[in-house]
Amino acid sequence: MMIFQQLDEYLNKEFSADFWSDCAVISAIDLIQKMTPTDWDSLKSCWRDRPQEWQYRCAEIISDADSQQVIPILLEMLQTPDDELTITAADSLRSIGVAEQNVYLEQDILKRLQILSENSSIAKIIVNELLKQLPVRV
Repeated sequence: MMIFQQLDEYLNKEFSADFWSDCAVISAIDLIQKMTPTDWDSLKSCWRDRPQEWQYRCAEIISDADSQQVIPILLEMLQTPDDELTITAADSLRSIGVAEQNVYLEQDILKRLQILSENSSIAKIIVNELLKQLPVRV
């Protein structure tokens, strides 16, 4: 069985929020760190078709994997209409340290992040920390 299949099944399991954040997240990170290029191709092609909770969990753990594979997926997640997924993806990008990765965000994404940052103090912290890492466009 491909690692992605194992991860896919694992992210679909029922976990309480506490169990996910205390224990299950560690196993999910372990799986995502073992993924091969074929596994990444599978993830890239199907993450949009997965349930919301699956997508949130994926966005949360993905930053612990190969940044070259991860960044394009997170940039796509930023563009979804789901505010929680957008903020979770922004948080993962922030934790990767995108300053070294030459990541640029389009103006419409930056504007949306600014709007979302006005909705909660946590979102504001995440967005501000991410924006500090991004290169200034001249």
